[in-house]
Amino acid sequence: MIRFNRPYQTSQQGVGGLQLLSNFPNPFVEMTMLRFHLPEAAFIVLSIFDAQGQVVTQKEGSFESGENQLVLQRQDLREPGIYEYQIETPDAVTERRKLVMF
Repeated sequence: MIRFNRPYQTSQQGVGGLQLLSNFPNPFVEMTMLRFHLPEAAFIVLSIFDAQGQVVTQKEGSFESGENQLVLQRQDLREPGIYEYQIETPDAVTERRKLVMF
């Protein structure tokens, strides 16, 4: 039996209203969509970490207020496994959330 600590549609809220939403699909094979909510337009840095806590890749860009998304492709990561990701703005940072690539 598989148990999840959080329902699928949960979010993790950072300081100042920044929210990291569930990625879909998770686990993924070719691509996954990372969703987040910004209380106001901001420049963000998305960081992906491996199991040792090392940054594997980063993506950056300017996004509007409201719900946004970034697509993460298989080639953005080193190999199949469990990763964590977080989003940082000049004013806030989210807690890390897990994603799994097969």
